[in-house]
Amino acid sequence: MQAPDVSGLVDRYGPEIYRYCRRLAGFAPDAEDLYQQTFLRLLELPGELDEEQNPRALLYSVAGGIWKNEARKRGRRAAIAQPLELDDENAPEPAAREDTEATAQGRAERAALRAAVDRLPLTYRVPALLAYGAELPLEAIAGIEKLPLGTVKSRLHRAKQMLKQEMEAQGYERQKI
Repeated sequence: MQAPDVSGLVDRYGPEIYRYCRRLAGFAPDAEDLYQQTFLRLLELPGELDEEQNPRALLYSVAGGIWKNEARKRGRRAAIAQPLELDDENAPEPAAREDTEATAQGRAERAALRAAVDRLPLTYRVPALLAYGAELPLEAIAGIEKLPLGTVKSRLHRAKQMLKQEMEAQGYERQKI
């Protein structure tokens, strides 16, 4: 793919793809690396950009594929040598603004839901992020993940069940997830 085509994709879809990378990685430096690798990988692709082939879905597919490969590498490396855990107990607490109780409750619920989504297995997390975070149609998700439509639907259903159970176990009332 040519550099001007990739530059146009960065301009149109860059912030959206960065948010997706951030949700996958969960850590800003890893997300930035994933974001850069996604667009670099596009430069390596042969041929021209075809606007009718849904370039947005291509970007999500490339980013997800890179992330899955990295997750497999980390899994293999962790099996060989256990990673060191950093001690977060002594880290300073960030200064909090004064919020009303309702605003604080809403923020706590959203943070708990984000944490629950981050704990989902990758097979359920990626379709959930694509469906609810990027608001992609199920057909596009099936194309990105290279899965049958029924599998995408069942994974989304299972992800919602898992999130519902976890949120209820944490004491949050049943809400639309």
